[in-house]
Amino acid sequence: MVKESTGDIQRMHRLFKATNGQVAFYNGCNPLTLEALVAGATGWCTAAPNLIPALNLALWDAVQQGDLAEARALFYRQFELLEYITRRGLPTTIKAGLKMLGQDVGAPRLPLQPLDAQGSGYLKGLLEALGAAN
Repeated sequence: MVKESTGDIQRMHRLFKATNGQVAFYNGCNPLTLEALVAGATGWCTAAPNLIPALNLALWDAVQQGDLAEARALFYRQFELLEYITRRGLPTTIKAGLKMLGQDVGAPRLPLQPLDAQGSGYLKGLLEALGAAN
């Protein structure tokens, strides 16, 4: 098993081709999820299902069923959130998002800091747009 988090989709293709798909690889780069799953990733290492599990599972199911148009639509729907939680940092964004969803799991451990007010507002807007926020 390989966790591929470099953000290099060509590397994922080379890995799948070199092993004839016999070595499972998992995507660890949220912004490349659609491409990685289509390239043969066995799964996806992400914290996103803590916030939008139904959308994440729907994307997985669409790819597994070969419905790439639906997979693309689902991916683009959640892309901004996937990119944001990665860019602003894990677990900070996930903890803030969980609190917005009614699950206060506490602040991140030092040296990490909680998401600031501006970041929290932006995250809340993303979650509301996806129908996830309380």
